[in-house]
Order: sequence, then C-alpha cells, then structure tokens
Amino acid sequence: MAPTLDDPTPPLHPSPGFRSDTNTLPLPNDEAHRLPPPYNASASETPHQPSNKRGFINRPRVIVTLLILFSLVLIVATSLGVIYLLLSPKYPKLAISNVFVTHPLAKHPRIFISLKAKNPNNRVGVGYEKGGRAALSFKKKSVATGPFPTFAQGDKSSSAVQMVLRASNKTMPHEIRNSILNTTSKLPLSLGLTMNVPVRMKIWTTKIWIEELVFDCKFRVNTLANSSRILYQRCPIKVAPK
Repeated sequence: MAPTLDDPTPPLHPSPGFRSDTNTLPLPNDEAHRLPPPYNASASETPHQPSNKRGFINRPRVIVTLLILFSLVLIVATSLGVIYLLLSPKYPKLAISNVFVTHPLAKHPRIFISLKAKNPNNRVGVGYEKGGRAALSFKKKSVATGPFPTFAQGDKSSSAVQMVLRASNKTMPHEIRNSILNTTSKLPLSLGLTMNVPVRMKIWTTKIWIEELVFDCKFRVNTLANSSRILYQRCPIKVAPK
C-alpha cells in the first residue's frame, strides 16, 4: 500500500554507507528468491573437482614397493651369479657306444644309436629337454633323422640312452647299404652325427640357464652289420646360434 501525504512514517531509503550484495526481485513475499552475488554464482556453477591429495599420498608407497621388489630381484640374481661362478658348471658330454641297423631291406630302415651321457658337474643337475633332434650323415649328406630322447641327470652321474633314427632306402648311399648287408667282411665307414638338444642346468631346484647345445660328432665304425664297434670319435660342443 502506497504511503499517503498524511502518513507520518518516512519512506525507507538505504543508508549512504550501506551496499547490498543481494538483488531482490519484485515478487510476492511467498515467491521471493534471492539471487547469489556474481562471485558466488560463478563458484556454484563451477563443477567440483576431486582433490588429488590421495594420489599424492599413495605415490610414495608405490615407489617404495617397486624399490623393494627391484632390490629383491637384484639380490637373488647376484646370489645365483656368485653360486654359478663358485661351482663353474661345465657342459655335459655325449659319446657314441654302438650303432646298428634293423630291417635293412625295408622301405625305411631304422638305425639304433646307443649313447653314453655324462654330467661332470658337482652339485649341478642336467636335463635334456623336449625338442631335441639328431641327424646321421655320410659325406655331409643326411642319411637318417629322429628325435633326441628326454631325460635328466644328477650331479656326477652317467646315463646310457638310445636314439632311433629313420632312414630311407631310396636315398641311402650304396656304401652304407653294402656295410649293412656284407656280413663276411667288415667295411669301415666314417659318419657324422649332429645332435641339437635344449639342455637345462640347475642347482638344487633353481634353474641356472637353458641353452640349445649342438653336439657335432665325427666317428668311424668298423661295420653297420651286427657286432659293430666304434673305432674313433670326436664330439665337440657349441651353443646353437639364436
């Protein structure tokens, strides 16, 4: 209600030193809404960003954990290296004991080669893993091929093993065929036997290394018939190129 001329109540005016930060809309009392000041409005419109304090707290813990794991790996590797140097493990040795052929007139004769495997190491075990291959050759040409047996050896031990190689009568050289079939006179032959074998060496239950070794044997046999005998052999060892 507007004031009349006779109303003794003076109109309300803000004091000169007072400044209001609130804007009031001329709405009914029951629908009046106060608008926030400009600086409060911008703050309310800005999305809340989560604090990164938790990330900063966890980061040092992650770094410490990684340092501890790295230290443990370094200690284990150093210990194994010291043990390896102290024990000085050597490569195992293979020697050919006997060679004989069965079913020489068959389409695919089988050549049996007996080997003696020796582990010269003390406190170091040797394992011949799967995937080994062997090839018998004559005058640098392959005669028979087959898998190398898998087995394990303890320290300072020897094992007798046997390989079975498969040949082909179509590609078999006549010198080998004559040595097999001639039972009256012995015909010596110089042969080659190459064996590619994955070899694992371990100390107790800890694996030191696994490498593919190549046993490149050159040998001479008095005959490939019954009662054969090895006249000469030499089996150098090398690590297969990766």
